[in-house]
This record gives sequence, C-alpha cells and structure tokens, in this order.
Amino acid sequence: MRVRYIITMAFTLLTMTVLAALCLMIYYITAEQQARDFRLRMRNRALTAGTMLAHLPKNGNEMLSTLDSNTLVYENINVYNEKNEIIYEFDRNKSDRLFVEAKTLSDARLQEEVRVAQGEKHIIALYYAQGKEPIVVVAAARDVIGTKNLLDLQQTMVIAFVAGTLLAIVTGWLFSRQLLKPLTKISEKVNSISANNIEARLPVPGINDEWKRLAETFNNLLRRLQDSFEIQGRFISNASHELSTPLTAVSNQIDVTLQKERTNTEYLAVLESIRGDVQHMTDLTQHLLTLARTARGGAVQTSPIRVDEILMELPSLLKKISADYTAIVHFDELPDDENLSTVQGNYELLLSAFRNIAENGCKYSPDHTVQISLSFVGSRIVVLFSNNYESFNPAELHSIFQPFQRGSNAEAEPGYGLGLSLTRRIILLHKGEINAEIPQPGKILISAVLTSSF
Repeated sequence: MRVRYIITMAFTLLTMTVLAALCLMIYYITAEQQARDFRLRMRNRALTAGTMLAHLPKNGNEMLSTLDSNTLVYENINVYNEKNEIIYEFDRNKSDRLFVEAKTLSDARLQEEVRVAQGEKHIIALYYAQGKEPIVVVAAARDVIGTKNLLDLQQTMVIAFVAGTLLAIVTGWLFSRQLLKPLTKISEKVNSISANNIEARLPVPGINDEWKRLAETFNNLLRRLQDSFEIQGRFISNASHELSTPLTAVSNQIDVTLQKERTNTEYLAVLESIRGDVQHMTDLTQHLLTLARTARGGAVQTSPIRVDEILMELPSLLKKISADYTAIVHFDELPDDENLSTVQGNYELLLSAFRNIAENGCKYSPDHTVQISLSFVGSRIVVLFSNNYESFNPAELHSIFQPFQRGSNAEAEPGYGLGLSLTRRIILLHKGEINAEIPQPGKILISAVLTSSF
C-alpha cells in the first residue's frame, strides 16, 4: 500500500508542477500583454492630445476636454510649455489631480518619452515639438479594467489548479491501483506457494512488459528451488542408503560373531571385514564433508597456483591408485606471461578435482588411459580430459555431475557417485566452467575452463 501512496503522490506532484508552471506562464504572458496594451493606449492618447492641442485654436481646449472625458478611466492629462507652466489640464476626478516633478519634464525633453509610476497610476511624459511651440504632454491613468481582468484570471487559475490537483489525486490513486494490480496478483500467488506445492507457477501475462519479466523471473527461481529440493531429497536418500548399508553389515557381523565362541582367526577375519566397512563409511563421510564445504562457496584458503604443475602430478597419483592407470599430459606452448597460466585458488581442491576426472577416465576406459591437454586462450585456461568407453550410455551424460549418480557401466566398480559432483563444485567455487560431451562414438570429453586472476 505504501508504494501506491508514493505513486499517487509522485503523480500528483508532477501534475501540480505542470499546472503551476502553466498557470504562471499564462498569467505572466497575459499580464505583459495587458501592460503593453495599456501603455500603448496611454502613449497614443498623449500623442493625440499633443497633436490636437498644437493644431487647435486657443479656444479649442473645451473640445479637447470633451474628447478627454470619453477616454481612459481616472485619466489625468497635463500639458506643459517650455517654462514648465501648465497650458492644459484635464482631471476626470477633481480630487485626484496629477502632480509632476520638474525632473520628469526635463527627462522627457531629453529622452522624448519617460514612463514613471505614482502609486497605482501609470504616467507617461511625451515631448512633442511639432507644433507652434514645444510642449510636454503628461498622461496618467489607472489600469482598472486590466487589473480586474488579471484578478479574475487569478481566481480562475486558482480554481483550475485546485480542481486539477484533486483530479490528479483521484486519477493517480486509480492509476496506481491498476499499475500495481499485476504485482498484487503475483504477491498473492507467491504467498500460496510452499514446499508442498513448489511445482506451482505464476501466471505469465501475454503482454511483453516488466510484469511479464518479473513473473518469468519468479518462475525460473521456483524452478531452480524445485530442482534444488529434488536434488536435496535424492542426496539425503542416497547418503542415508550409502551409510546405512555398511552400518547394517557391521551390526550383523557383530551379532553373528557374538552368538558363539570363535577362534582367533575367525575374530580377526570379522575385524578385518568390519574395518573395511568402517573405512568405507570414513571415506564416504569425508566426501560428504568436502561436498558440503564447497556447496555454498565456503571460504577456502587461496594462493597463486600454476595449473600445469597440478596436471604434472596426475600421472604419479594415478599410478598409486592402480598400476594399470595411465595419464598422458599434452601442453600447448606456455604463454610468455607466467601469470596467464596461474589462477588464484586452493591447490588441494583443484588437485582433487582434476584427479577425480582423470581417475574416472582411467577407471571406465578399456585401456585405462586418459588424455589430458592444457591450452591457453587469452586469459582463459582450458583443461581437456578425454578417454574411450565401451558400455557408457550417452543418455546418462547430463547427470554425471549429480551427487550419487553413477552410470550403468559403474556397477562393478567401487565408488559413491560423488567424485564428479565434487569436481563440479570445486570448479564452480573457482569461478570456472565444466562440461561433458561425446565428440564421437566411443569417446567422452570433459572440459574444465578457469580464468587467470592476474
């Protein structure tokens, strides 16, 4: 609701600003035009009075007085000779006589036209030298009609401004409600979604606007959450199964052994079997802890690492795992700038990630050999692992990085299905990319791309 108030206030303030600016502009233009017209009428009247006075006979002042009585409201007209003596005077209201300073008359003779103000009166002093003798005609009047018109205009504008403001408030309130209506629907729908109906999605408007993009963004978020919940559920189920199996085996062996007296040889055999199961649980727990450590990008110690040095360790490490495993490492020409082959990362984690990929390649390859190549493309460090396969199902390629996901060709091999999942987490933790593809039948290729931090 607060957003609706803000939108309404913003709309109202914008409308008020536009109305105020428009009213001020209209008032200013009208007032200027009114003043120009009034000054022009006064000048024309003063000029007419001077012309007529210069050409009428001396007894023609009465005719001029009669003419002046039909002109501007509250008008005063004084005509002065060179000695500043009044030779003609007209006052519409005898109690409202015009007094002109000598300086004004002198300025008029020098400048030919002078305008001054005296209270509410507008005064124009006009020098006229085309008659028998030079004269100064001074006309004064109050712009009563113009002032009244401006006052009426002010009142009209105030009424229009108040009405426009009220209309803006109502319109802004209705407009904001209509504007926020899709957001209200999205909010109500999101509130109705929980872990029990995470598969529900927001309705996507047909119009390609911000609301559509917001709904699509929420739907993508819900889709990722749903995938995360499903992965978490499978993870817990598989982890529980993997841990419960050796625990059950250990418990059963102990129960069977305690049913009767055993020889030392039999006890030793049982202990050896239990130790194997315990070692299995220890290894699995260690994998799970490492997986949890990298799941959220947890803080790890980092340092500058040469990727080629990590890869050079793999052949010897694989030989320790199995004498049949072989890793053949190919390097492109190393860049002249050593920093381009260096990343900021955790040595042990990256070594573990690359070892997992290489070990999987050797384990499931018929010749137990993995080909490793290192290349440099600008600031990108590309590591490729390729190996042959016989019974791998290409349809399972998309799930090889999921935890506890083991291919159909891995049933006879020991493992937990966590190696490649852990590898993917480590690569992502180092802000890299990892992908798997089958470039040709019988060959699988895994690419890990890291970016030099220097």
